[in-house]
Amino acid sequence: MKKIIIVILIIIPIISMVLLTNQDFATLYTSAIEAISINDIFIPYNLLEQYEGDNPTKKKEAESEIKNICLNILEYPNWQNYLDYIDLKVYKGNVSPQQGDELIVALNFSKDLASICVFSDNGQNYSFIGKIENLLPINEINFVKIPDKEYDFLIAYQTADERLGAFYYENFLEIFMYNNEDFDKMLKETIVYEEIFKSIWIDESSPDNEWIKNMKKNNIIFVENENLYINVTGTKNKYTASTSNSIPKNTDFKLVESSSYQYKYFWNKELERFNRSEDIVTFHNTQGFIVDDSETDNKNLCGFSKNKYKLLTTSGKIIYIDKDFIDDNKNH
Repeated sequence: MKKIIIVILIIIPIISMVLLTNQDFATLYTSAIEAISINDIFIPYNLLEQYEGDNPTKKKEAESEIKNICLNILEYPNWQNYLDYIDLKVYKGNVSPQQGDELIVALNFSKDLASICVFSDNGQNYSFIGKIENLLPINEINFVKIPDKEYDFLIAYQTADERLGAFYYENFLEIFMYNNEDFDKMLKETIVYEEIFKSIWIDESSPDNEWIKNMKKNNIIFVENENLYINVTGTKNKYTASTSNSIPKNTDFKLVESSSYQYKYFWNKELERFNRSEDIVTFHNTQGFIVDDSETDNKNLCGFSKNKYKLLTTSGKIIYIDKDFIDDNKNH
C-alpha cells in the first residue's frame, strides 16, 4: 500500500507539469513545423513536365496545382477559389548562387497585384527559395548577367493601368537581385508613361476647360561588357486640349512642348548599386549614388521641382540636392 501511495505521489507532479506546459509545447511545435514547411515546399519534375506537355487536360491540372503551391507560399488562401482568374507565367533562369537553373513562377492576380515565387533545381525537384511580392501585373521576365557573379538579375516588366478613374498609365521594369535569401529591388525605370488631368487641378488660374496630357517614352538598352551599364534615351511630350468636364479624346490633344534626353546607369560592383554617375558622388561629406533626376522624374512632369538629383546615400537614406553641388564637384 505504501509503495502505491509513493508511486501516485511521484506521478501526479509529472502529469501536472506536462499538462501545464502542454499548450506552450504545442505552440512551439506548431511554429517549428511552419518554419520547416515553408522551406520544404517544392514543385516535382513530373508536375512541370505535365504543365509543359501537350495534353490540355493534364496541363490544366498541373497549372492549378502550381498555382496552389504558390498560394500556400504567399499565404493567399482566398485566391484558391479563383484559380481560373490567376494568370500564370513560368520561366527558367539562373537567378541565385545555387547550382542549376531556377524555376520562376509569376502570378498576376488583378490589375493591382502580382507576385513571383522562385524555386531552385536541387537535382530531385524544384524547391522554394524566395518570393517577390507587391508587384503590379507582370508582362514578361528577363535576365541579365550580374558582373563578377555566377548568376543573373531578374527583370520584371510590369504595367500600372489606372486609366479608368485616375487617368494614369505606366509600363516599367524593375530589376531584382538575390541577396541572403531575399530578392532586393535594385532599380525601377519607366518604359512608357502617360497622365491626363485638368490644368485647374494644378494651377487655379488656368482655364476651367483646359486639359493636359504628359507622355514619356524610353528606350532602354542593357550593355554587357566588363561591367554593366544601362543606356536610356527618351522623349517627353506635353499636350493640351480644351473641352468640357469629360476627358478629351486622343485626337483632341495638340502637342505644345517636346524634349529629348539621354542618361546611363552604371553598376557599382563593390557596393552593388546602380548609379547615374560612373563614380560615387559626395555631398557635404556624404557619399551616395544618383538614382534619379528631376528633369526625367515622372513625378515632376508638371515642373514642380527642377535642377535636383535624387541621391541614395551609402547608408540607405534618400536626399534631394541641387544638381549644381554635384556637377561642380565633377568638374573640379
